[in-house]
Amino acid sequence: MYKILIEFGIPRKLVSLIRMSLTETCSRVRVGKNVSDRFPIRNGLKQGDALTPILFNVALEYTIRRVQVNQDGLKLNGTHQLLAYTDDVNILGGSIRTWSCLETRMQEKFTA
Repeated sequence: MYKILIEFGIPRKLVSLIRMSLTETCSRVRVGKNVSDRFPIRNGLKQGDALTPILFNVALEYTIRRVQVNQDGLKLNGTHQLLAYTDDVNILGGSIRTWSCLETRMQEKFTA
């Protein structure tokens, strides 16, 4: 994630601050009046954090740009169709094989 932010031109100092806010964090769960012990958060983004939607959108934008480099999808009006809005992604392809290939590329970029 941090490499992506730098690639998008985010200043290194800001990336360092983001990294500091996301590392070595802990959480607790409340059920009724009971509160759990602290447990570490090792991956993912914090729910409710103001940075979460921004970082999600940066990661999604990066992924979409990478997938669109070599598209084999369905062409409508001369363009391939990979539609994304907020946290929804729709991939249109001419065959199941094409769709499967695009899905694999998306998963590789998100888990890399």
